Amino acid sequence: MQITLAVLALVALSFGEAKPILEEPKFCNDLECPHFNTINKTDKYEVRSYPTPYKWVSTVVAGYEYDEAVRMGFMRLFKYIEGANVKKMKIPMTVPVAVEIQPGQGPFCKNNFTINFFVPFEDQADPAAPTEEDVFISTLPAITAYVKVYGGYSNLDLVQKYSEELGEDLVKDGLGDTFRKDVFFTAGYNSPFKPINRHNEIWYLRKDSVAKPILV
Repeated sequence: MQITLAVLALVALSFGEAKPILEEPKFCNDLECPHFNTINKTDKYEVRSYPTPYKWVSTVVAGYEYDEAVRMGFMRLFKYIEGANVKKMKIPMTVPVAVEIQPGQGPFCKNNFTINFFVPFEDQADPAAPTEEDVFISTLPAITAYVKVYGGYSNLDLVQKYSEELGEDLVKDGLGDTFRKDVFFTAGYNSPFKPINRHNEIWYLRKDSVAKPILV
């Protein structure tokens, strides 16, 4: 993503300021992240249950390709955690940066993207309301997800590659009718300044999951 070095430095600092917590997955890098249970794991994907509805701060970007939409959405939400909220408070960075994708007619072009930051646990009961009109608080209901992990700096090409691979693997395992094909998520866990050991995910939601976040 083409963000200025000054902004990248602030983003990297925010990733480092969150309060350390115990017993989180290593890939959360000592940042708060939503709790989940691993139901099953293969050499190609895992099945996770996120049993608790969680609040997220969200923004919708439409009419752009994936990479530009994520850049725009990230910066809107970064402004929120830097103080663009009614409490004018700085909010610790969390992970993942989750992007809900509702595919359109073309290959990831001009689709609807909802970019989401996880609300810290201590603020879940009463998140600070955003001051920008295009940012809002939402609740993602409890979900079960098929998750594929991949490395590197995520981009459109990698999202296309690994989302297709995950779908093909699920079909091969006889699970083709169990996951939703009208929506899926990407999830990123790393600061832009971490060049190695990066952790990205694709989430396909099981059909008994609710896909669209609920506005608070």
